[in-house]
Amino acid sequence: MALETGLQIFGFEFIAFFLALCVIGLAALVLVALWMYRDAQSRGIEPAIWLVVLILATVFVGILGVVVVLVAYLIVRGSHPVGGAMPYGYPPYAAVPDPTGAACPVCGRGMMWVPQSVRWYCTGCGQYR
Repeated sequence: MALETGLQIFGFEFIAFFLALCVIGLAALVLVALWMYRDAQSRGIEPAIWLVVLILATVFVGILGVVVVLVAYLIVRGSHPVGGAMPYGYPPYAAVPDPTGAACPVCGRGMMWVPQSVRWYCTGCGQYR
């Protein structure tokens, strides 16, 4: 009789431990999903897509899926600053000023835009402005 009671208690403790791990894992998943959604929103990235990818990866792969999606998101978010706008001179969205309306403030001649140096060049003075 003492053996049955010992096994019953061990079984209950094992089930309680397993349920506690499940609750902690679910809470961590919810926190990661909320953080990812809000961060993606603030950076101008589509948050719903990342949330769906996170949920699908969790369902099909488990904790490894969460880690893979989180690492992929951290890589992608590095190229999206907060606010969603690209900083001046960011390669794919570099702002190019109007090349026809620039006059040198020193000599008054027309200047040309040099995209490689992201500056104006005065051919009269021979200097960047």
